[in-house]
Amino acid sequence: MNEKRKKFVKAGAIVAIMVSALVVAGYATMMKKEKWHVVDVLTPKIIALGENTLTGDECGWLSTFLLDYDQTPGTVLAVNATDWSVNATAQGYIDADNQDMDIENNRPAYVVVRCRFNESVKVGSDFIGSRCRCTLTMSGDETISGVTQYGDINDTTGGGVVSQNGTSYIYINFYWDDNDDGYRILPDGNLDWSLVIEAKY
Repeated sequence: MNEKRKKFVKAGAIVAIMVSALVVAGYATMMKKEKWHVVDVLTPKIIALGENTLTGDECGWLSTFLLDYDQTPGTVLAVNATDWSVNATAQGYIDADNQDMDIENNRPAYVVVRCRFNESVKVGSDFIGSRCRCTLTMSGDETISGVTQYGDINDTTGGGVVSQNGTSYIYINFYWDDNDDGYRILPDGNLDWSLVIEAKY
């Protein structure tokens, strides 16, 4: 009887140790919470061929341009064009920091920012657009303050359109919509802008 009881007690102790180990492992997993990381910061002037060159596999900004307001962003921006300066529906294409460019005044547009993200935003083998975001701050003739656009959404203020989803990178064209008559530059006016690009991992 005593021998059986000893074996039962030993078995119970082993089970208790295993359960404790699982609880600790579960707690450690819960502590590894994903968070937003700033991957690029850009402070150019608005308004150029090719795209900004990113080194290695880094995430970041590729270009900024204005897309005519009579276009449908969800369709047009899904095209993985690397030089929007040759597109008649785009203007003010800029692909390098601190550039100035003259553009047609009073031409209504969406503001578009093209970015690349690496495999840090993957879950398993899939890129997750909602783990990519870009915050635009704009001043001058038009104002955008602290507006953040996530990938894979479309709403009345803008969104993020995936233009290419490969094995190593995901390219997203973020756009901003004033939900009225488009953003415009007045005669002899200007737009200044800055970007903060983030990835969640």
